[in-house]
Amino acid sequence: MHNDTHSAMSATLDSPRLGLASQPVYAALVQFPAVCFIGALVTDVAYWRSTNYIWETFSIWLLTAGCIMAAFAAIAGVVTWFSHRHVRTLRFAKLHVVASAAALVLSIINAFVHSRDGYVAVVPDGLGLSIAVVILMLLATWFGWPRAQYPSKNGAL
Repeated sequence: MHNDTHSAMSATLDSPRLGLASQPVYAALVQFPAVCFIGALVTDVAYWRSTNYIWETFSIWLLTAGCIMAAFAAIAGVVTWFSHRHVRTLRFAKLHVVASAAALVLSIINAFVHSRDGYVAVVPDGLGLSIAVVILMLLATWFGWPRAQYPSKNGAL
């Protein structure tokens, strides 16, 4: 009975019908930069509305932590990409990779923008980059989300 349960679970996790979110290490790591980058957007808006410098400081720390964690998630994603052939064949896998990579690159640029002094560290460039990163992360999430893939008329997935 135990082997049947284990093989059924293994077949479910390795199923080509599941998206990138089915890969546990990648799925766990990718949450941290997402939270940091959304937090940076929230603190950018708080700074824009209040001009209290503490929000600018929070933004740069969140961006830095998010970029570091995104690097770990990227490593896990690359390992998943090359070790699980079915991941590369998923319908939106390449779009997920492109959107995730673009979000990371813009976040690194955003960290440098936020390292400037004063109001211009956030408004308008930093705020705009934070918005773009959150949009790219939403797209990457949508592209990487598990979807039921039904066989076509000819029986192929």
